[in-house]
Amino acid sequence: MRSKIATVVAGVALACVAATASEACSRNVSATAAKTIVPQAGINQPLLDEAIRTEVNFHRCRAGLESVSDANSRLSREAEKHSKWMARTQQLTHKSTVAGASTLKQRVKNSGIRFKTGSENIGMVHRYQIDNRRFKIVDSNACQFRTNDGQPLPAHSYATLARHVVTLWMNSPGHRKNILDRRVRATTAAVAFDPNAQYCGQFWLTQNFIG
Repeated sequence: MRSKIATVVAGVALACVAATASEACSRNVSATAAKTIVPQAGINQPLLDEAIRTEVNFHRCRAGLESVSDANSRLSREAEKHSKWMARTQQLTHKSTVAGASTLKQRVKNSGIRFKTGSENIGMVHRYQIDNRRFKIVDSNACQFRTNDGQPLPAHSYATLARHVVTLWMNSPGHRKNILDRRVRATTAAVAFDPNAQYCGQFWLTQNFIG
């Protein structure tokens, strides 16, 4: 059986570049992020956040922009709650039904961070590396997938998930604008997992920028 999956991403900005690539720009992540498969439960949110921020800063460096730092843990929790709401409701949207946290502005205010500007990228990708490519289902119960030429398609590690979703965002004008916004100074990202989705589950991601 052959299938092709399209990944879905979306971005929004709160209102209140071309550059030359540099060899000095690094996208190196920790060995733990590179070797560890993202589990279905007990996801290490700080490890994924760090890997995504590394990817974001790599692209900002290539654009001649300053790096963004780690936002506070309260904003991370707000991002995680929004990801869990999206996974639970199967809705990729910036506006939830959570009382007091239904909009990006409310979620940022709940974190206690002082801000002049903020933005949010969201996305949904599969746990296995099957997005945006043709693949064969070898054994759906065992979650075994291969490319058409027979190469196995494993589950995402923290590093591959970070690179994949940031690449998708960079290929989308709205998301790219948020990542390369010279006004932002900090970012955080969080993920939730839906084990019941087709092809052995989906990750739902939320990334916030603060300036």
